[in-house]
Order: sequence, then structure tokens, then C-alpha cells
Amino acid sequence: MMVVCIDLRIPLFLVGKPGSSKSLAKDVVKNAMRGDLSHSKLYKQLKQAHMVSYQCSPLSTADGIISTFTQCQRMQKENDLERFVACVVLDEVGLAEDSPRLPLKALHPLLDDGTAGADDDDEGKASNRVAFVGISNWALDPAKMNRGILVQREVPSNEELIVSAKGICSTDEETQLLLQTYIPGMAKAYLEIYSSPDRKEKREFFGLRDFYSLVKMIFSFCKSPPKRPSAGQLIHAIRRNFGGLDGVDPVTIFRNHLVFEFDELDSLDSSSKSLIKANLTKTGQEDFEESRYLLLLTENYAALTIVRQRFLVDDEDPVIIFGSSFSKDQEYTQICRNINRVKVCMATGRTVVLLNLDKLYESLYDALNQYYVYHGGQRFVDLGLGSHRVKCLVHKKFRLILIADRETVYNEFPIPLINRMEKHFLAMSSILSHQQQEVVESINTWVKHFSTVNRFNFREDDHKRVSFKPGDAFVGYHPDAA
Repeated sequence: MMVVCIDLRIPLFLVGKPGSSKSLAKDVVKNAMRGDLSHSKLYKQLKQAHMVSYQCSPLSTADGIISTFTQCQRMQKENDLERFVACVVLDEVGLAEDSPRLPLKALHPLLDDGTAGADDDDEGKASNRVAFVGISNWALDPAKMNRGILVQREVPSNEELIVSAKGICSTDEETQLLLQTYIPGMAKAYLEIYSSPDRKEKREFFGLRDFYSLVKMIFSFCKSPPKRPSAGQLIHAIRRNFGGLDGVDPVTIFRNHLVFEFDELDSLDSSSKSLIKANLTKTGQEDFEESRYLLLLTENYAALTIVRQRFLVDDEDPVIIFGSSFSKDQEYTQICRNINRVKVCMATGRTVVLLNLDKLYESLYDALNQYYVYHGGQRFVDLGLGSHRVKCLVHKKFRLILIADRETVYNEFPIPLINRMEKHFLAMSSILSHQQQEVVESINTWVKHFSTVNRFNFREDDHKRVSFKPGDAFVGYHPDAA
């Protein structure tokens, strides 16, 4: 559908859940529609397509979208329209709906006749109509959708998940046969987690990327030498890809659909501390080519101190970028500075830690996808803000950690961002041993008895009780104080 719409310059809206291969389809079409340079005889008969992407965000403006269309129109004027087509691609177009500037209103005349308005002098020229693809995780309002063709991908069925999982494992037939009995159970367990009431209360916290990453990780455990996954490896992979959500025990759900031989538990630790360390150091997953970047849910930003003291000790100079809600930090120029700092860290292989940078995250979506372009033995990925996109070198040692308050992630973070990352909850209690947790529990009990003092208020006739809290007795007290 995308190939036909681009060749005929028909506007297309591609809507689907995160992880439903929308961006991958765009890249496949981009590499296929190369005109006479195409590898396929079929695509040699079609037009050469040149895609110009615009990364939508709450900072998007109507002028930015119009300038992208204008750029494509200029390309078409300089080429044969019978053999060339320029295509505007609006990535995550739904995010632009959150902009107070209402930039998507500019789409109406551009999709109708290719002009920015009724007074445009070039109205009616064939070169004005360019191809258009809008990629979104949710449907836009009908005024925009009715101006093009809508292709919507629904939540995949159990059978579709099984087919996708088998396709991921198809690179090694022997390993695929070993996992043949595990894949149906993994698909059923994922759908149960996806439809669980706790998941619905926290929006779509887990998505298709989590399932695909689980399959890849278990596949890597079994690949060399070919062997069935142990119970420890299964638990490790499940907690790595389905962590961070209160009220959901992914191991219990997967155990209902998979056969675990708990007598075979190996030495692979599955505590939060060990899982985060495994992500940063690739411990226990030597054959797993690339770990997803980390999203650490925390309270009182305790995770920042823990990460610096426990996980980044060997990292000589991690870069910490801390944003705020001050107006200067929300400006376009400051966001560009922060993107440039991330770009430098990517190229040099330094670890970068991000906090409170809500306006920046949309620019990292392509990097979080980890869909690299290889050239000269080096890896490159796109970083973009609006119509400005650059290829950035990605060092093999580069790691990205995003730290955010747990409730903020549950209630405010964009679903596409959450689904792209490996999620873990990290607080002071997460790194304590069993003995240390017992000590903390006894201290908390003592604090409660010490600070909870009930007395009668004799100034009132009803003798109402007045109770004290730990914060009244200990200045600066918080739940992690013990």
C-alpha cells in the first residue's frame, strides 16, 4: 500500500501500536524504490522515491511542516515527474497534536492541492503535489484522515505473534527447532500481560517491542552452542523485558504457559541490581548483540545516586544531562544543545544519563529503535528535531540511561518512548541484600513506634486525638531514609 500511494502521490496515514513495524516498512520502501538503481525488476518500473522526514513533537510548527513540503516540491521541479517522486514523511505525527501552535492545520491545503493556502500563486501545478506518509500510534481527527488513505494495524493475534517470533529465529534452523515448543506459550503469556487490568490502569506499559526483545534474548541464549534455555535464563529474559510495572508478576504469568524446571536453576541472578548490570555490561548474554537502552523508574531520584555509585564506577566520565521546567530549558536552542551533547557521547562511546528532558526524547526515537545504517564498519543512526536530521556515529560502548519518577512514567510518558526501552524499578530498597532488608524493616518499625505518639487535645471538648508522623520527629524523613 505504501509503495502504490507514494508512486501515485496519494496521501497515506499509517496508524498502529508501537512496535508494529511502521518505521521498518518506511525504511524497506525507501531502500526498494530507487528507480533504475533498484535491485528488483518490478521497482525499476516504478518511480524513484526520495523521502524527506520531519520528526513531529510538541515543539512542531506549521512553518516547519510547510517548509518540508516546499523542499519536496523544489526537488520535483528539478526532476522528471514520470520517474521521480518526493515524499514527505511525518514521523510520530500524533505528537504534534499536543503542540499549542496547532501545526497540523497546515496539512489541510497541502494534502488537498499541494499548496499552503488558497492564495498560493502556484496552485494547480503538477509539481506541487508530493507524496505524503503520516506515521502515528493513534488515529488523528477525521478532518485530516479523510484527505488520504488510512492503513491501520490492530493488536496482533496469537497466531501472528507466533509467526513473527518464528521469523526472528529463522536465521538458525537448529535453534528455531529448540524453541519451537516455547514460542506459542510466550505469545499467550504476552497477550495475557497486555490485557491484564494492571496494565490497562498504567496505559500500554508493555508493547510488541518487549515481546520481540524477549524472543531475541532467549534465542541468543540458545544459539551457541545450541541448547534449550534453562529456567534461570528464561526468568532472566522475562524480567529483563517485562519489568518495572507494579502489580504484574511476569514470571508467574509466563510460568502458566511455559514449562519451567526449577530444579535446573543456574547461577543467573534475576534481582533488579543484577538485571541492570547485565544490561550495561552484557553479563550473561554474550551472544545477544545489542541490549535496549535503560529506563529506570525511581522515587526521589534515588536511582541517580545508585547508578553513579554502583553501576558506572568503571565509567571514567559519564555525562549527566538534567533538565527542568524553567522557560530557558524549554527553548528550542537549549534542546538543540542537549541533542548535540548526546550526539558527542554517541560518537565517543560515553554513557549519558538523562533526567527531566521531556522535550528531547522524541528526537531520540530513531536512536532508541537501534536500527543502524552500517558504512565502513561503523554504525550510524538518525537524530532529528523537526526537519533537521543528521546521521550520527554510534560507538559500540555508548549507553543511554533515562531516569524518571515512577508515577510520571506511568501517567505522563509517551507510550512509544516507554515501549522502546528496557524498564526497571530502582530505589534504595532494590539494591539491599536480604539481611539488609531485615535491618531496614526493624529500623522502620522502631521509627514508627518512636514517632507515633497519640495524646488528647484537652483544649477541645471532644478530646480529639492528635497523632504525630515520622517527619515530625526526624527532619527530612522520607521512605528511603532507613
